[in-house]
Amino acid sequence: MSENFDVVVIGSGHNGLVTAGYLAKAGKSVLVLEGKSFFGGGVATKEVTLPGFKHDLHSSAHLGILINPLIANDELQLKSKYGLEYIRPSAAYSTTFTDGSSLIGYNDLDRTIDNIAANASRKDADAYYKLYKDSVDFVPLAIQGMFVPPPPYGAFIALLDQSAMGRNALHELQRSPLDILNERFESDKLKIHMSRLLTEHFVDPEAKGEGGSLFMYPAFIEQYGLQTPRGGSGGLVDALIRQLEDHGAVLRANSTVVKVLTVNGKAVGVRLADGSEILAKEAVVGQIHPFNLPKLVDGIEEQTQYEISRAETATFCCVTAHYALDKAPTYVHPDINDSWLNGLCPTSLADYKKLLFDVRNGYIPKIPSLGTISTHKVDPTRAPEGKSAFLVWRIMPFKLADGSSWADHKAEVEEETLDLVDSFLPGLKASVIGKAFDTPDDIAAYSPTFQHGDVSGLASPMMQSQGHRPTPSLSQYTVPGVENLYLSGVFMHPTAGGVCGGGRVTAVKLFGDKGWDFDEVTQ
Repeated sequence: MSENFDVVVIGSGHNGLVTAGYLAKAGKSVLVLEGKSFFGGGVATKEVTLPGFKHDLHSSAHLGILINPLIANDELQLKSKYGLEYIRPSAAYSTTFTDGSSLIGYNDLDRTIDNIAANASRKDADAYYKLYKDSVDFVPLAIQGMFVPPPPYGAFIALLDQSAMGRNALHELQRSPLDILNERFESDKLKIHMSRLLTEHFVDPEAKGEGGSLFMYPAFIEQYGLQTPRGGSGGLVDALIRQLEDHGAVLRANSTVVKVLTVNGKAVGVRLADGSEILAKEAVVGQIHPFNLPKLVDGIEEQTQYEISRAETATFCCVTAHYALDKAPTYVHPDINDSWLNGLCPTSLADYKKLLFDVRNGYIPKIPSLGTISTHKVDPTRAPEGKSAFLVWRIMPFKLADGSSWADHKAEVEEETLDLVDSFLPGLKASVIGKAFDTPDDIAAYSPTFQHGDVSGLASPMMQSQGHRPTPSLSQYTVPGVENLYLSGVFMHPTAGGVCGGGRVTAVKLFGDKGWDFDEVTQ
């Protein structure tokens, strides 16, 4: 006899767990199915090098989720009851340049501006403050559509077009981040410093329609900083699991869903790889990437399939290296040790643009650029005393221009990456006592959400945002022609990917459709 739950959730990424958390708190019987042997999807922390060294496999810094009512109002009591604790370092991110200089974005606006004045120019420091003020004005407009189902795309544009401030914002949204930076700043270093932060979210600084990402960051960074859960990014998932189990939800690993069962145009359950079937009385919530919907669900409408075929992933992805270090590294400026995202970049904008060009066109870049996270000062719980769990990433193409496989280049790029880090942080190579390395192919294979190695699921230009994300037909978190099937996942969030807790939006939509009181469950 088939098992029966009110709601079956496919996948245990943080978005699916968030949706499940609201449903379980409302008293619904919930089953979460995960194909892997562990839960968390892209928000997982594991000991992949040596015991005692906790490494964030994908996401590490959390930003969007901090303004989500899920966390801001502690709607599921993840902080007050289930052990979630966020750490805000004294600096959010830094960039060290190949000439040995650096720029640091502090969690203190005055210190950030002073740093820009000292290392870029006074003119750029004043221009950064102006961008910050413009960003503060813009962010409330953006936040309105971040945690509820988005309005129709045309209505969103019309709303912005009704005021001077809205029209100014609309203009910036349609530009590339580098367009905005070139207009406002004179220093190559500051332009690179701000562009590099966007590449952490797989945003191409030269892509038209990506200007909104750049425009929101100053306000977000200065007001909230980049925060991380104590003990690892997976601390968010651990708290969600405790909340779910406390409310009677069932979570099962090693349970791969191969089909969403439908009857007369309604989702009624799922079939697993072992052939067993589980029924869902109220809904199926699928963390199903749009590219995979036609494989898992029958009855997808032709227009929806056409829109899916045109959806775009990011123009680049990355390689990642995890190192267990016998001693913590020392950066060129002492304040960088208290920062979270720290990068090495070329000094000239021309070189940085050449790097982007190469990656965008399928070439392994030779111009030095990388991002790092060292945990030893910000969160000492992630490694044994005096040691460090160290993360490095480099932006890379997914498909190589010469048609070769990433398997052919893995050893070479792994060695090159460690040498590059050692040139940035002399002596680091000698302190490595454990390591793990992933290519874009490895990252794509980690999760069906990471299509083409894009950990944000899909690119987020203006044409693929708000009421058009992930596609126009799927933007309301449902699947046309398939009743009771709801979507959750990083690719669904109206403005961007990353750790945003977007599963709350799925819950809002599902509760509304079913006539359940969402406000009651958030008290």
